Order: sequence, then structure tokens, then C-alpha cells
Amino acid sequence: MLMKLILCSGGYEKSLKLRRLVALALLGVGLVGLGCYVLLIPGSSLTGYAQGFYLGAASGVSAGAVILLCRTQYLLTHPAAQRRARIKETDERERAIVESAFRTAGMATFFAVAAALFVVLPLSQGAFFALLAVIIFYSLIFSLTSGVLTKRL
Repeated sequence: MLMKLILCSGGYEKSLKLRRLVALALLGVGLVGLGCYVLLIPGSSLTGYAQGFYLGAASGVSAGAVILLCRTQYLLTHPAAQRRARIKETDERERAIVESAFRTAGMATFFAVAAALFVVLPLSQGAFFALLAVIIFYSLIFSLTSGVLTKRL
């Protein structure tokens, strides 16, 4: 859904072609992860958890990219399906639901990470700083987008 919000500017067919390129880029990322898993992980000293992360994340990104690529290619080659998808994606109610879900998810994530800071600090300073970086990054992105949208709208 996030990609639909980002890439739906301009014509719908142009947006589908851009989605296809994004799917190919994601597939490339997934294949790099799988390549690392096959070529670099077997001889490394990484824990089983880290090795599993490589396999799981790379497989998930690759599978998602293939699904997105197939769906986008289907819509590009079937005009009736493309018309139905365009109507659904541009529906005001559907867009309002997606935007509300993003706001709620962002707020929940921000507060969950803020609460996790208190739990994680005594356990791991590295994890604390990683979570703190997420909070700072989120705050910076929020401020920047707020400023840009204020000027645009």
C-alpha cells in the first residue's frame, strides 16, 4: 500500500511501469541477500539466528518482489483488471483508510520504541542506541515531511 501511495502520481499505466521497476530492484536486493547467504555465511562465525535472518529476510524480500512483479505485469497486460485496480486504488474511502492506518501505525511504532528504550537500556547499550537512532530518524522525517507538506498544501 505504501508503494501505491508513493507511485500513483501521474498516469496509472506509468505508475504500473514504475512499480515493475521497483519490483525488479527489490528482487535484486533479495538475490544479493540470497547470494550472501550461499557464498558468505557458510564459512562465517555468525550465530544461527543471524544466519537464519539472512535466509529468511532474503527469501521474504525475493518472494514479495516476485509477487509484486507478477501482479504488476498482469495489470499491464489485462486492461479490464487494470481498470478495476485503478478504480479501487483511487477511491477516496480506500485512500483515507490507508492514510489513517499509516498514521496509527506510525504513532504506535513511535511510542512502542520510546517505551522499549527504558527496557533495553539496562540490558544492552548497543540496542539502546539503535532504538534511539530510530526515534531520532522518525522525528527528523516527521519534521521534514511536515515542513514540505505545509509549504505544498
